[in-house]
Amino acid sequence: MVGDPLAAHQSEQANRISDEVIRQSVEHQQTIQANAEQRWKKAHEALVQVVRHLDADYFDACQKSGHAIVDFEDAALHMWIVARIKSIQNRLLQATHPDNTLVLQNNLTEALGKIEVLQQEEKNLRRINQELRSNNQQLSIHLNAIQQVQRTITPTPETQADSIQDSKLEDAPKTTCEPDWMQDWRSGRTFSKESTAIIIMGETGKCLRPTLIELLAKKLNLTSTTSSLSETFNRLINFDTGGGLIEVLDVFQQSGASTGGNHPDILRLTDRGRLAYQYLTGNAPIENEYERLIRRHKSPEHTLLNIQAAEALVEFGGYRITEQAPEIQLPDGSLFIPDLVVVDQRNGEMIFVEVERDANKDRGARVRKWKNVLNATNGNIYVMCDNISCERAIQAEINIALGDARFNSHLTNLNSIRKGKRSQSGGIWLSVRTAR
Repeated sequence: MVGDPLAAHQSEQANRISDEVIRQSVEHQQTIQANAEQRWKKAHEALVQVVRHLDADYFDACQKSGHAIVDFEDAALHMWIVARIKSIQNRLLQATHPDNTLVLQNNLTEALGKIEVLQQEEKNLRRINQELRSNNQQLSIHLNAIQQVQRTITPTPETQADSIQDSKLEDAPKTTCEPDWMQDWRSGRTFSKESTAIIIMGETGKCLRPTLIELLAKKLNLTSTTSSLSETFNRLINFDTGGGLIEVLDVFQQSGASTGGNHPDILRLTDRGRLAYQYLTGNAPIENEYERLIRRHKSPEHTLLNIQAAEALVEFGGYRITEQAPEIQLPDGSLFIPDLVVVDQRNGEMIFVEVERDANKDRGARVRKWKNVLNATNGNIYVMCDNISCERAIQAEINIALGDARFNSHLTNLNSIRKGKRSQSGGIWLSVRTAR
């Protein structure tokens, strides 16, 4: 329920994660900027020393006049040094004394060497400065995205109170007198298992038959292979002549699933089933996860894959699902909607996961998609595919779309990890590309 201690704990944990990410990012940025500032100071001091060596009198005169050479801009120092070198060259050409020519030539060679070193240092500093600007921009976009997600998963006390009140007042049973079929059901020998299944569906919103069987098995302390568990759902589908308490959604055009095998049954409470849940608990059931997600996804197949991906990330990857498909506004006006937002429970890192099927897609739209993902994730891209063929195709697609951009990609596929395949480190991300 919205207002229970678990929601408050998740809200508090989400806030701590966000604060820690922001603190670490700011600390990292300050360290980089401090290093760059130190390197610039050294290069600037080198330019000042070149001026002192080339014309000590001019250097001293500037110091005495209150316009110290060290306060000059780098560009001004560069122009002065070039002018002085040209003057030395002219003097060298005009000189006729062999010894004087040798001295001038040595001075010129030394000055040219210092200029070359300083020019290289200046080039490096410009590159570092550009990288710092780019990194700062990426970090700012990523932090903004995380903050937007935080706002969608952290309800205010007022919102929680309103939700609880609405659930109790608007969706509670309209009468305290149960219908005959409800009373007959309570007296039946299979009522305990069947009512537990209804309560699980109403409390969790879960819709996949295998998942519901697993949850029912845990609730009843049975193994998930116990045949009576599946029969329980069959009885609820064929409840009586008045209709079932749950139903199977017929949404797929093909029986074969791209993740392997057949599509699992998608179940939901019927109107009678929702009413039964209300009589059993006194509350309204939460929305069925398939019906909630289908409004935001391309097809039933993609919706199913999102549900399965979320379950696999929790079961095999040690992640916690925090939110699905929040809308994130990017600074350039683009809208980024990640399929899944999860938290790595080992280090508290929040990541956005894209869920992909092996299907024909518009190339232009795909390039824009991966650029948006790059910006929103600070270059850390995570993708869950349906099978190995899709995983390879998506990796190639990302590499082409992002070109020379710096990014880390982590891809895997549901079919392989279900079969027990893991990376060399033991993780679920089977294809990892690290920025060079």
